[in-house]
Amino acid sequence: MKMEPKSLNWNTSGGVQKVYLTNASDERRAIKVKCSDNNLYRVNPVFAFIEPGQVLNVDVVRQNGGAKADKMVFVWSKASDTDHNPQLLFNDVSSYAMSVLPLIVNAPAN
Repeated sequence: MKMEPKSLNWNTSGGVQKVYLTNASDERRAIKVKCSDNNLYRVNPVFAFIEPGQVLNVDVVRQNGGAKADKMVFVWSKASDTDHNPQLLFNDVSSYAMSVLPLIVNAPAN
C-alpha cells in the first residue's frame, strides 16, 4: 500500500487535508483508519475497499485545538470479491499490515 503524503502538517486552528492510498498489489484490500485522538480529528471514510491499482482519497479534518503529537494508522487486509462490508474484516484480533501517518501541529509563535 502506498500512502501520500507521508505526514500531515497542521496549524492549531485545524482544517481539512487529503491522504491518498494506492493499492499497488494485485489483490483487493480492505482498509481501516485509526487515530490517536478521535475528538480532535475526523476521517472519512473510516472503512473502505480499494481495488488493485486504484487510489482511495481519505479526508482528514482537524478541529481547533492545542499543539500535540498525534498519529493516524491505516491498517489493511486482503478482501475477496464476495466481501461487501469492510468493517467485518477487522473484527478479528489478528495483526494487520499498517502504515503510520504522523500528524504534526505547528504551534503558533508567541
